[in-house]
Amino acid sequence: MNTASRPGSPAGLRDANRRRVLDAVRAAGAPTQAEIAVATGLAPATVSNIVRDLGATGVLVAGDEVRAGRRVRAVRLVRGAGIVAGIDFGHRHVRVALADVADPTAAAGHPLPPEYTEVRADLPDGHGVADGLDTAAGLLDTALERAGIRRAALRGAVVGLPAPLDLATGAVGASGVLPGWVGVPLAGRVSEHLGVPSSVDNDATLGTFAEQRWGALRGVHDGIFLKLSDGVGAGLVLGGSLYRGPDGTAGEIGHVAVDQGDRFAAVCRCGHRGCLETVVSTRTVTAMLEPLLGAPLTVAEVVARAREGHAPASRILADTGHHVGVALAGLCTVLTPRRIVVGGELAQAGDLLLGPLHAALAAAALPGTTRTAEVVAARLAEHAMVLGALALALDRCAA
Repeated sequence: MNTASRPGSPAGLRDANRRRVLDAVRAAGAPTQAEIAVATGLAPATVSNIVRDLGATGVLVAGDEVRAGRRVRAVRLVRGAGIVAGIDFGHRHVRVALADVADPTAAAGHPLPPEYTEVRADLPDGHGVADGLDTAAGLLDTALERAGIRRAALRGAVVGLPAPLDLATGAVGASGVLPGWVGVPLAGRVSEHLGVPSSVDNDATLGTFAEQRWGALRGVHDGIFLKLSDGVGAGLVLGGSLYRGPDGTAGEIGHVAVDQGDRFAAVCRCGHRGCLETVVSTRTVTAMLEPLLGAPLTVAEVVARAREGHAPASRILADTGHHVGVALAGLCTVLTPRRIVVGGELAQAGDLLLGPLHAALAAAALPGTTRTAEVVAARLAEHAMVLGALALALDRCAA
């Protein structure tokens, strides 16, 4: 099952307090327990217990030293003793990233991502759980070797998937881009493969988390992250907090109907016709040009041709932006976000996509609701999803 504790529960409070202590040590370098108590607002006895518990895991170490003629007991993070992994699965790829819990820049308030090691591999269409996890495990070994880290130092992992998920079991919903994974309680399978506590999350939600922490949504009180790839999804920041909805499936904008009146519109993998994903996914975008050019294409090739003045490529990207803008209009009318961040493979189209998107959004939303809404490309580019998984793993490593 998913190993994350519920916010507000005793376990959730314990985990939050441990994260506060870790962040205080990261920020100060070698604080005393009294200084940690002041920085976190926690009782000295609570700090003492957390330092003892994390010391037993090898993540923290406390030792005596002399400062200004006084002997104090300083607390430090142990480099290399605690490593976490972020894993991002797509329809045709998997990325694995590693970061050190002891990295000072891993603190929640730091404006830049921590130093991390990332590796990537392609996956075949229609791959199943076993093949996907075997590939991820192999990439994890490669990343650990490249970073010079022992497998025993791995403390936990978070996996992102392009699908709605049951947050209680980590099982993949039926409308996912990965049909070979549907119904599988993935968190348990990942834990078995890696031998560490693991949890799963939606990839667009993780991309939102990363952009909120280190990217274009940092400091934004109300915003939307939009992932445009083989699958289409969104993440919502409301009142400064990531919004998941009661069952964790908030943001499935790819299944908003944009052509519901057409009885002959394409059937979506969710079973309905005319969903946004059927007209703007990367597979749809490239497939529309392939009959004209006579060869399989990548999104990068479509964008390159459009920038070279190829009219059909430019038109397809503009139409894609228009469809996305129309789908976003209702959401923007209701939520009035201040920034819309576009990520995923299609974000590389830049203004070729974002210009028509913003124009359609302004035309279809309630007048005034989008006047102050910026539409920008994701700052973390294609790394947003794996960095979101890494950020969540860093936050949960104290659990």
